[in-house]
Parts: sequence; structure tokens; C-alpha cells
Amino acid sequence: MVKNSSSSSGQPAQSVRHIMSLLEQKAPSATAEKWDNVGLLVGDPDWKTTGAVISIDLTAESITEAKRLGYRLIINHHPCIFPKGKGLSAVTSQSLSSRLVFEALQNGIAVISCHTNFDVCALEVVQTVSEGLGVKALGRLIDDPTGLLVKLVVFVPATHKEVVRDALMNAGAGHIGNYDSCSFTSSGEGTFRGDESTTPFLGKPGELEKVQEVRLETIFPKGLRKPIIQALEAAHPYDEVAYDLYSIDRAPGGKGLVSGLGYGFWGDLSEPKSFSEVSRSVRTLFQRDAFLITDPVPAQIRRIGFVAGKGASFVNAASAAGCDLFITGEAGYHTALEGSRRGMAVLELGHRESERFFLSTIKQWLMSAGYSTLELNVSTQKFSYPDASTLTACEHP
Repeated sequence: MVKNSSSSSGQPAQSVRHIMSLLEQKAPSATAEKWDNVGLLVGDPDWKTTGAVISIDLTAESITEAKRLGYRLIINHHPCIFPKGKGLSAVTSQSLSSRLVFEALQNGIAVISCHTNFDVCALEVVQTVSEGLGVKALGRLIDDPTGLLVKLVVFVPATHKEVVRDALMNAGAGHIGNYDSCSFTSSGEGTFRGDESTTPFLGKPGELEKVQEVRLETIFPKGLRKPIIQALEAAHPYDEVAYDLYSIDRAPGGKGLVSGLGYGFWGDLSEPKSFSEVSRSVRTLFQRDAFLITDPVPAQIRRIGFVAGKGASFVNAASAAGCDLFITGEAGYHTALEGSRRGMAVLELGHRESERFFLSTIKQWLMSAGYSTLELNVSTQKFSYPDASTLTACEHP
């Protein structure tokens, strides 16, 4: 069992729960897909650690590295227990599906998964990839647009309208397309009377109060409900906050880089480029010598879409956005062929290769939150395709 209370630099240990809370602020678990399995999957939230190994998958390499450094936490992109609700039937050292989980537990190492919640919330990846390709990102890719938005209506005393509105917008509300801070207000009279146990912000217990209030309306992606309501309750002056939530049937627009809504991005190069030019940027950015590309390869590319990991379900969305090239980890033969028939080439980097910026982004989140000396080790988990000569359709220089 690994036991440590401080790092070699004197950094005090933090609880796994504390780090989970930070990740929850950045990528709320409620934004994950229903089928996904995110959060703390192995270990005790009260275990303390001076650092974390960050890796795409739970591997023998990442466990060995955690043991070597004395860390009690591994943060993965892919869940080590999957699928949700149909996972492990037993955790033993002999089972191929569970022996890594067994080893982590045996060594007192917790494992956190940050998967589709990371994908829909980490706009840092959008920025890194779009800038690396020379693309101006214009919107997110959405595979199923129904039921993604919620309308919030809250009643606020006029004196606190701006404070509450700012808190909601800072928490992620109010995005419509390429516009942010979208809201509507109307004035009216609110009434209330608290019993003798209350300490009202306005008026006195037992007396009917009439107050000039504002009805404040805005929208947000449904997965951001928890942080939005937390921000509302923290900023609102009343001890009992009156608010309503409504499901919105209308689909969100594809435009706008909104956290919690959609995957990856689509956007435009400043001017059309040849495929050779774009492919050089792809190779440099993702550190790939080879990848798969559907025929026919476009002569000129202006609009590019990108989704990390398995992007098969976003081929139609990228095509609908008018992309000339869709870059993803894997799409599958028939799905990529369908994109080609629509006039859009599909470039497949490899699943894990496309997700490499998970590692640097998680590290950045922890460091920017004040963990200036928290020891972090990034496991790159090298993975290669076969030699280019064995690929049926390989990018040519």
C-alpha cells in the first residue's frame, strides 16, 4: 500500500476528493453521455496523493509509474470499468478484464475517468487543435441535437439583477450560436411572507412583503445544470430561491464554441490550402507519420471538422457543416466511405493518437487551479499503426 503525505518538494498531499471536485468544475460528470462511466471508478475519495499519473487508458505502465513516484491517483480518459451497468462481474488478479483494477486497488491507487464529459467541455482542446491546423473554429459538432437545452427562469430583487446574471453567465449559461451573455428580463412585483424561523433578506418574519423583482430568463446545456444552480444559489440574496427549469424542444445551433454542448469543432482556414499543406500540419500537430484517408483526396481544403476518438457518429454533422475534410480518431470503413460520397474526405489518425491533448489539458487544469508544485507525470502511451506500406490508403507527402 502506498502511503505518502508530502512530495519531495514539500507539497502537501491532497485528497482524491479534492481533485475530483476540481475536475467536476471543469468537466461536470452530468455532461457525460448516459452510457458513459465517469468519475471515481477505483479507490477511496479520502485517499491522499501528492501527484497523479495522467494517461489515456489504465495500463500496466501507468500503474508502474504511479507506484514508482508514490502517487495514489491515475486520471484516465477511457473508463477502466465499461460499459456502465454491464461492467465487471468480478475483480481478481486472474481476470483479463479486471486485473489492472485489482492491481490498482492492491497498491492503494485511485482511478478517475474523465471521458465524454471532458470531450464536450474541454474547449482548450478545440483551441489547441484549431490553432495547430491554422483553422478559425466556428462551431461544435452535434450528432443528436434534441433535448440538449434547458431554460432557466429565476426571480431576483432588482438590486441584484446584474450580480445573479453575471454569475449565471460565468457558469456557462446564455450561449446562443456565436453570441454569449444572452438573457431576458422583465419587471414585476413579488410577494412573500416568512414564518418566525426565517431570516429574510428583505422585510421581517411574519409580515407580508411586496418587492420589486425581475424575472430573469436564460438557457444552458442540460449537462451544466448542477454548476448553473450552484452559481445561482451562491449569488442570489434570498435564502429560498424561486426558479423554474423548462426543457427546450428546439435544437441548438451548430455555431458557437459552447462548453457542455457538442463535440470537437468545425471551422475555416484563412484561405484554401492543398491537401499536402494540411497534411503536414496534421502530422506535426499529432506527431503522426501515417494515417488513413478516404479517396478521393480533395485538391483544395477550406473547411475542416475535428472530433477526437471515435467520430463515426459525427460524419453527417461534419458534412452538414460543409466540411471538405473531417479529422477524427476512427470512423470505420463504411462510415468514411459515406462521407466521401458526400464530397468530404475522412482522415483517421488512430483513436488514442487523436486524444493526445487530453493529457496536456488535464495537467493544465490542475496546475492552473493552484497546484503549482503538484507533481504530475504524463504517460504518453505510445501506440503506432503498422508500417505505412501495409496501409491500403496512406497519406502521401
